[in-house]
Amino acid sequence: MLCLFAMGGFAQKSKGKQHVLKGMVIDLSKDSITVDHGQVEGYSKAATKSYKVDKPEVLAKVKKGDHIEATVYDMDDTLYGVKVAPYYDDRILPVK
Repeated sequence: MLCLFAMGGFAQKSKGKQHVLKGMVIDLSKDSITVDHGQVEGYSKAATKSYKVDKPEVLAKVKKGDHIEATVYDMDDTLYGVKVAPYYDDRILPVK
């Protein structure tokens, strides 16, 4: 039984393929962020969607209208490593 428990500590769930999501903050709640984002190749069509965040303290650092960049993984609706950044897509020129 100890052996099974020890082996369980090494079995980590894979997060799947990593993607970069770029978009604009539309709304914030106590535990999620709603983002209007462009297409994320291999992950999602362009959409406005609510996501959980890996670090709740990020919700105090972003505000409506901020452009953000975050990492997302297949089959996971959580934003990882959210940071305020310029929004790049074909409709908007990069901020320098």
